[in-house]
Amino acid sequence: MSLSFSYRKEIFHNKTRFFPKIPILLQNKGHGIQTSALLDSGATDIFIPKEIAEALELELKNPAEAESWSGKFTVFESKIGIVVGKGSQTLRQIMPCLVPKEKTENEEVVFGRSFFRFFEITFDETNKTTKLKQSIKKGLK
Repeated sequence: MSLSFSYRKEIFHNKTRFFPKIPILLQNKGHGIQTSALLDSGATDIFIPKEIAEALELELKNPAEAESWSGKFTVFESKIGIVVGKGSQTLRQIMPCLVPKEKTENEEVVFGRSFFRFFEITFDETNKTTKLKQSIKKGLK
């Protein structure tokens, strides 16, 4: 199975930019939030903003320290249901994630390389598209 998504056009620092974001549904305990996730090959993990974690009543445990370009911060470990896809081509998986202890400057869902293991991902900068091809070995359920 293969999914293709156009980059999202956004204003960033007063300039028009295009970002590899994909539409997703996050789920936990019967609650769901439709949003988007930035595919970030420079990130190691999946990061869920604190406000989304609270709305979905995620169980937060094992505080630890994480680091990003903006500095060090405290995160909690959790798990979240992720639904990716369009129409009949929908992929589902419960995955580990990290939730910042405090609200951060960047309040968006970030899918780092722990998400990438389920797909062959192609970033096509010329056409501003991202292609996700389900990995045969470790596809989402």
